[in-house]
Amino acid sequence: MDTTYSESVDCKQWKKDAMNLAIKNNIFGDEPLIMVYNLDHFRALAKESNDRFNGIQTMAVKSNPVMSLLKEAIKSGLGAEVASFGELKIAELAGFTPDKIIYDSPIKTIQELEYAINLGVVINVDNFQEMDRVVEIVEKLDEKKKSTLVIGIRVNPQVQAGKYADLSTGVPTSKFGIGLDDSRERIISYYTQYNWMRGVHLHVGSQGFEMYQTSDAVVKVMSLVKEINGLTNNQITHVNVGGGLSVNFDTEQDKPTFTDYSTHLKERIPELFDGSFTLISEFGRSYWAKCGVVISQVEYAKKSGGRDIAVVHAGANLYIRTIYQHPLWKLRVTVFDSTGVYQDGKDGASVMDLAGPCCFAADLLVKERLLPTINKGDYVMVHDSGAYFYSSYSHYNLRLAPPIFAVESVDGKTYDSIKQIKKGETIEQKIAFFS
Repeated sequence: MDTTYSESVDCKQWKKDAMNLAIKNNIFGDEPLIMVYNLDHFRALAKESNDRFNGIQTMAVKSNPVMSLLKEAIKSGLGAEVASFGELKIAELAGFTPDKIIYDSPIKTIQELEYAINLGVVINVDNFQEMDRVVEIVEKLDEKKKSTLVIGIRVNPQVQAGKYADLSTGVPTSKFGIGLDDSRERIISYYTQYNWMRGVHLHVGSQGFEMYQTSDAVVKVMSLVKEINGLTNNQITHVNVGGGLSVNFDTEQDKPTFTDYSTHLKERIPELFDGSFTLISEFGRSYWAKCGVVISQVEYAKKSGGRDIAVVHAGANLYIRTIYQHPLWKLRVTVFDSTGVYQDGKDGASVMDLAGPCCFAADLLVKERLLPTINKGDYVMVHDSGAYFYSSYSHYNLRLAPPIFAVESVDGKTYDSIKQIKKGETIEQKIAFFS
């Protein structure tokens, strides 16, 4: 039995308010599954990040490519890190200015590179073959255009993996970037040959790293930056340290914070904060995860082999990593009854599964967890769901992506209204995708 994640814990008041507002406004009349964001929480995190880091703070679009929320990020002073041409286009359409769009895709066609370079976004080059493509494009430009470019290499620091190997992007054999230990001299040769190469980028992973592990990688790459700048009269002006601030999925608390991380980096690499460089960051999960919840109505409650099973509308369609890696990606859930009353388990609890909606046996949102008694028509809230889950929504079984709502307060405490910010997917739209 999973006792570590047994649920009789409370949740923040805004989540209870959101639950009751959803019921009061009859949101579940037609929709058994919704997502809700707390915009106040996101704005506070964005402000803290901007206050603690100088330079360009971007959000990873892959973590949350919902148009209305991208526009919320712009209002909060953030830029956009894009990992594909599709993400580049939606960031441009949302209104991010080119100088605050960071193009990190590990696979870029010549046409995509030409578009991005002419648009004027910041580009991180993934490999030497791509570097030669960039050289071919840039060398045809006039000197005025070249002088505005911020292009650099994604340097793989080739360090050890974090807690999650499949999210560790800076290991010696990573698919991302150019290995620093493998190709240091060749990397340097490009910078000394092309004075429009003004940036450098690294990213070791966005979850499962202690701060010292991330900063170790930054220290290693900064030694390269210092060597190049010593050879080129300080040519590198932009240092992109990636993301790497892990999210606490165990409790409601935001930890570590952007303040914690900036203080740590400032102690280890003070030159990133003294104006010597434009510091770029690419946080994603740490902006959005704890701002969002998913709420599903319980469609059925049954028993099989002595196990209580509640069937809900959230499973592999939303939580792919959780479904396939239960030991690593456990998520907290809270139970509300059919009227929206929070259930603390004092009136009964049992070890049970929350079964997702998809047609395969492993689609279990929660496995063998002690939960308050759940009945048909009750609600299950899944916490820390604001990043990556919606963007990786699965077409499997043609399950429809849920509508998204938002709450915000007048005084920072009271949430008395809920608004829809994205419509749910329709059957016609889903069928059109496969037609």
